[in-house]
Amino acid sequence: MVRKVSLFVLLLIVSSLMSAARLDESARNDTLMIPLEEWERDERVDKKVYKIAEELEQVCIKYKDDPEAIGWSPVAAELVNDLKKLGELALPAILDVAKDTSRNVELRKIMMSELGFSYNPAVIKPLINFLQDKTEDPSVRYNVADLLGRILKDTSSTNALIETMEDKSNPVKVRWEAVHSFVFIHDERAIQPLLNIIKTDPSIEVKRISISALGAIGTSTENREMVSPLLEIVESGDNPILQYHAISSLGAMKESRVIPLLEEVVKSKDRTNISVTIWALGNIGGSMAKDALLELLKDEKEGIRFDAAKALIKMGDKSVIPEIEKVISTLNKNHSNMISKSLDKLKRSNK
Repeated sequence: MVRKVSLFVLLLIVSSLMSAARLDESARNDTLMIPLEEWERDERVDKKVYKIAEELEQVCIKYKDDPEAIGWSPVAAELVNDLKKLGELALPAILDVAKDTSRNVELRKIMMSELGFSYNPAVIKPLINFLQDKTEDPSVRYNVADLLGRILKDTSSTNALIETMEDKSNPVKVRWEAVHSFVFIHDERAIQPLLNIIKTDPSIEVKRISISALGAIGTSTENREMVSPLLEIVESGDNPILQYHAISSLGAMKESRVIPLLEEVVKSKDRTNISVTIWALGNIGGSMAKDALLELLKDEKEGIRFDAAKALIKMGDKSVIPEIEKVISTLNKNHSNMISKSLDKLKRSNK
């Protein structure tokens, strides 16, 4: 009887704890749905945030707004850590400081970063507002684009990022960061805008990162809308920089349709993009890629033979072992040792 009662009490406790957990989760979800500006404020926490902000601002001024120097400052690191310890209750006050254009720009960027690194969905809308405000310092805007992409990776910011990268009146660095965000946000809605950027943006750097973003989206999804345009860039070879990134993106996607074009690069006397071509062939794999790489083992340049041997070993095809063994003696000592060790691993593998 005692055991039955104990079991009953235990079940009641577990049930209560589960209910409490559900209530806590529900409360958190409700909080996330409320705009950050409308969150309930804790006056005590707000005061602590403002005090930390004042001290951080002095550090920024002391180091003359040099982000690297501020980042290495132990005082700044300790203050930021104090800010983190306050938890999500501090976010509304952090936003207050970030919004205050009378404050030091580097201080405001630190506060925006703290919003981003909270990973709370409620910070996305305020960050988007900073991104879209053309009166803001450009460094604020590209810092925010980086937070939305590299840190938060939330598709709810896709439209704002697309608008920003398409607007040629925005500074190059801002457009570049908006495009760069799609290296991390693999949203298929960005594919056509990115393809348009490659055609219309005046900056080669923005075009270049657009190709990389398309490669990232293609690698993580099954969408292949970008393949034909990227193949055209590889085939034309008009711009070696864009060709390099197109080869890299198609290689990352393991897109076998590029192999005939890569074979042409291998046969060409122009060796500008031979390294990325070798990498792409090794990553894509298959018999055609293998044949092209075996041909490169005979190249007069030691670096090319080394890269081709690495790519062949990466493919994991043991049939190439005899051909690679013939090349080892033609490599410098460091390269020879590296290939020998990798070849030993391939020999012992179960492939």
